[in-house]
Amino acid sequence: MTQSQSSYWKTVEGIAQDAINEYPKLDDYRQQEFASESVDGSEYIVYYDGNETVLRNTNNEPDPTEVNAMSADDADWQTTRQLTAYLAMEMDVFQEIERLWWDPFADGTRERYELSGKILEYTSNAWIERSRIGV
Repeated sequence: MTQSQSSYWKTVEGIAQDAINEYPKLDDYRQQEFASESVDGSEYIVYYDGNETVLRNTNNEPDPTEVNAMSADDADWQTTRQLTAYLAMEMDVFQEIERLWWDPFADGTRERYELSGKILEYTSNAWIERSRIGV
């Protein structure tokens, strides 16, 4: 299994978009849990060479102190490497969620606001209430 940089970033974007579609409210803890579980089950975390792809392509190298604090005292280097890849990919996904949610042109709208649990989008000179992003 050899992954490329582009396939890694497509996976990151796909997980982020799935999390937004499932839980459209930004900063919803369920959205973060969904994203974290998706990262944890990803082939990039499960397989050793996937870890290598994450570590080569991530925009978020975890702090070694954080990794050491989270890993067991007797963790071997492979477990530590897997945890490092997980934390890096998780942060890539969280940042992608932010980018997709706030990017004014990501889904063709110009502006989007969340107000009292409702999502309002400004398109074609009109405000439209959306119950879910992209719907």
